[in-house]
Amino acid sequence: MTLNFSVFPLSIFEVEGSAPVPRDKTELQEFLRTGKAIPFHKRVCASCHGVPKSKEWMAANETDDLCVFHIGKRTGYFVHWEPIYIGTHAEPHYDERLSWEGKSDKMTQGYALCVLDYEFHILDNAFLVHKPGIKVLKKDNRRAMLASKTNQLIRKIIYPELKIMYGTRKGCAV
Repeated sequence: MTLNFSVFPLSIFEVEGSAPVPRDKTELQEFLRTGKAIPFHKRVCASCHGVPKSKEWMAANETDDLCVFHIGKRTGYFVHWEPIYIGTHAEPHYDERLSWEGKSDKMTQGYALCVLDYEFHILDNAFLVHKPGIKVLKKDNRRAMLASKTNQLIRKIIYPELKIMYGTRKGCAV
């Protein structure tokens, strides 16, 4: 018997600071068409939060049900995907030694999910909104220093631990 591990990632969108939070997918689609919303971190790190079949998801009409739209993996173009997902305590845990300020904070968890061959069940009408406004990429020396320290921690300590705990799998990366 083969076990299928799965989580439910949520597409995330940034909304203009002056716009309300979209009530549903139909309103979100209108915001995307008019530029009031964009995919999360599109201007900061598009590949970090790009969801498999995202263009098809955005084009699909809202339905009355909540169903799996697509089952994706954290491989290929999505090897550095940092999904926010619904799961249980059975999934590999978020590493509390990392932080958003140091960037790459979900990469180690994503690596573990990839090595364990998790399926990412993308829901057709579910999404999150990051409301403070649409981010633009700007130079931040303090964050760059934290990111450098984070990358060193991942490379020298966390990644070797992950290889011991979960092993390796071709196509998986931190």
